[in-house]
Amino acid sequence: MSRIAIVDDSRLVRAFAAGALRAQGHETVEIEPTSLPEVLKVLRETPLDLLLADFLMPECPGESLIRACREDEALRDLPIMVVSAHRDDLSLQRMQQLGISGFLMKPVAAATLVAKVAEALAE
Repeated sequence: MSRIAIVDDSRLVRAFAAGALRAQGHETVEIEPTSLPEVLKVLRETPLDLLLADFLMPECPGESLIRACREDEALRDLPIMVVSAHRDDLSLQRMQQLGISGFLMKPVAAATLVAKVAEALAE
């Protein structure tokens, strides 16, 4: 199946998403967002099919992460899905302009997460 990176400052959210995706046969890589450079380093070193990222992370803001991926030659085509407890229409519009593959509101049900990830991977 697919290899999916999960970047979220909540260990519980990372574990929940990883468990739901692994149950569907996906391989997951959980990344603690200690800093933007560290996250980008792991993403560059790991062959991935999708990045699942939180939007509000103190050490590695989601918008900065998305922008950095789009500016990085190795990561610019990586599909990115954002999962956040905060929905700000202006921020969502900026993320869409950066080419995200989807947006999910927290809390998200496992079945919804799995379905949206399948849609993003099929694009």
